[in-house]
Amino acid sequence: MNHYYANVECLYNPSIRNKPVVVGGDESQRHGIVLTKNPLAKRYGIKTGEGLWEARKKCPGLVVVPAHYDRYIRFSKLAREIYSRFTDRIEPFGLDLSIV
Repeated sequence: MNHYYANVECLYNPSIRNKPVVVGGDESQRHGIVLTKNPLAKRYGIKTGEGLWEARKKCPGLVVVPAHYDRYIRFSKLAREIYSRFTDRIEPFGLDLSIV
């Protein structure tokens, strides 16, 4: 589930699938950091946790989308259901801690 948030956003918005994409915080609230990026954005050297302004300098055509945690939780639950078919040894991490 690498680049998880970015991949979920590309699933919901196919027009951005072949573009460098980051999921970012709300710049107007002074939370303008990269939460995650897709592989195309990673090629530009964009790193999780850096400022969106820095990421845009590295990649002027960068697509920045806001986080939609409801979507991420939905797909995280679906993944956990799949895992549980094969094992009972599932350890929650990150976002998964909110759905245990």
